[in-house]
Amino acid sequence: MTFVIEMRPSERVVIDSAVLDDVFNRYGHRGAEDYVMEAVEAISDTLAEVDALGREDRLAEIAPRAQAVSRRSADIGLTSLAKVARDMGIAARRGDVIAYRAVWERLVRIGDRSLATVWMEPRLSL
Repeated sequence: MTFVIEMRPSERVVIDSAVLDDVFNRYGHRGAEDYVMEAVEAISDTLAEVDALGREDRLAEIAPRAQAVSRRSADIGLTSLAKVARDMGIAARRGDVIAYRAVWERLVRIGDRSLATVWMEPRLSL
């Protein structure tokens, strides 16, 4: 008898609403929309670069990009995405391809859900 187990990883997405509140207080409604949109685009663009570099196992070039994703994510309250991006940078810096790929898959899951959650933020008309 063969058993097949299907694993469906579930990631908890954490968004710090206090950080978003601060962005709205600092920039006003329209400015906050622009700031968040710019951050989301920068995160998405950088992750596309990371994906291409990862396919070529160019881990040394990934670490600074992972740090940038972590910083931009934290700037708009995407706490879980920021933490996983930091972990990805650590794995890349160490040259650990297996750990990097595992963390990359986790980052993709969390990133998709985090960015989708930001898009649905009621204060943003993105």
